[in-house]
Amino acid sequence: MPARRAPPCRVDLRSGLRDFTGTRRSVAAYTPSMSAPIIPANVRAVLRELGCDDEPLLGHGGEGYVFAYRDDTVVKVYRDADAAYLRSLRQLQSHVTEQRLPFATPQILEIGTALGTHYTIEPRLTGMLMEKRFQAATADEKYALLRSYHDAITALHGIEFPGRPYGSLVEIEPCITDVTWQGFLVKTLDYKVGLSRERLSQDVANLDGKVQLLAAVVSKELSSIGRRSLVHADYFVNQVLVNEANKVSAVMDISNHAVAGDPRLDAAGTFFFEGTNGYAQEHIDFLLDLTVRDHGAAILRTNDIYRMYYCFYFSFVHDFMPDWYRTLIGNLNDHDIWERLRGYLS
Repeated sequence: MPARRAPPCRVDLRSGLRDFTGTRRSVAAYTPSMSAPIIPANVRAVLRELGCDDEPLLGHGGEGYVFAYRDDTVVKVYRDADAAYLRSLRQLQSHVTEQRLPFATPQILEIGTALGTHYTIEPRLTGMLMEKRFQAATADEKYALLRSYHDAITALHGIEFPGRPYGSLVEIEPCITDVTWQGFLVKTLDYKVGLSRERLSQDVANLDGKVQLLAAVVSKELSSIGRRSLVHADYFVNQVLVNEANKVSAVMDISNHAVAGDPRLDAAGTFFFEGTNGYAQEHIDFLLDLTVRDHGAAILRTNDIYRMYYCFYFSFVHDFMPDWYRTLIGNLNDHDIWERLRGYLS
């Protein structure tokens, strides 16, 4: 990928997220269509233009709808995207594909517009969602899946962007970047809290004090990050496909959340498993052990910081993912975690 600062951003991350309900799910993932959602008229019109209006819906999510197309490809019809965003996304995904990872990743083959609505043609990724495979796996298979899950994100982190600023890798609105990693995090924290301030003010005790504390801890503890790794920033088991050998066959949704920065942000996502059906504390501990092996025991301290950052980052889900929002708020009101953070300043 060329080393340049992205031009002004155009795609608004605040829109098009109405389909998600229930417990923790990626806010941008394309989830298998187990029910029959109402397909907007403009999406059906695009399918008619492409001559594939009889193809099945494979999934739907924050950005739009995915349908089978032809020759092992799919068509993704977007709710609210423009050509500039899709071109930058195609560039990022092509760069990732060129790294020849041991699993597949999304790749835009063609960008098109039909009747004012944007769509992309992409290869169809193969495998079963890990969250589904995990439920039916034996004890040994579950640990194999978790190890492969860990190894896959570690492989993604091997992709670096030394010529880019820290932060957003695609043209989104707002396109937040900074010359330092902690600067990017503080800017993003301020933006995300601003989006949901009215609701957060009701649900989080001493909101402003906690935001100020987290910003101070971020600035102190994360000031020496040198790498600009590819960070997925929304990595979870519904973003991962696996094969019959219990190996990751594809990592999905490398898109608008992806940033150049500290790979430990993805590692901190282990807390996403807390309270998720089918995952016991022993599974979470297994992932934590792998993370400590890679980064040292200090990662547990970093996990506290990134846990609270994630809770503010995803707080905009309050209206359409209420259970996940309650989990986030539970963390944001956890006195013990805030006391640990306060101790990191001393």
